[in-house]
Amino acid sequence: MKIDLKNVYFIHMDEYMTENGKTISEQDESSFKKCMKECLYAQIDQERIMPEDHRIFPDPDRLDEIPRKIQELGGVDIAFGGVALNGHIAFNEPQPDMTVEEYAALSTRIVKLSAETRVKDAILSRGGAVDTVPEKAITIGMKEILGARKIRLSMMLDMQRAVIRKACLGDVSAACPVSLIQNHPDALLMVSKNVVEKPF
Repeated sequence: MKIDLKNVYFIHMDEYMTENGKTISEQDESSFKKCMKECLYAQIDQERIMPEDHRIFPDPDRLDEIPRKIQELGGVDIAFGGVALNGHIAFNEPQPDMTVEEYAALSTRIVKLSAETRVKDAILSRGGAVDTVPEKAITIGMKEILGARKIRLSMMLDMQRAVIRKACLGDVSAACPVSLIQNHPDALLMVSKNVVEKPF
């Protein structure tokens, strides 16, 4: 069955940023925009793909664009994402000094990446070269994610064995962003068998 996507909008969650406050180049191997173009959009039947202005990426020069578009469209039907080892979704890093309510209200913004995030990204994609991982990124907020009618998050790596326990069994806290989905009416973690094994 082939589905026509012409009326669908894809809103992407985040992107690394350079020191001069711009998103990294699409030619950069770490660019999420590059990845989406090659791994997703290039694979869709061009007769059924959505127009380019329906493929929205966060822009540091237009931080209000995504929240405004979501409101204009009447909300997000479903949010897909992954979970980092410190519990972040998109690049919403832990903020242990914030209340759950304050954290859940955070919208699209520029963030400083945590040491854990930069080390993990360096190990997975840069041969351990932490100093080459950008220090900042642009991300949609927990407000946009939690506002989706459905949330579906995938976890497939051994390093997620500890955070899945915090996500499902820990306190709801801004210290572990993924724990906030406990309060969502239709959130689902899609995990592989290795992730549910004991961390150690």
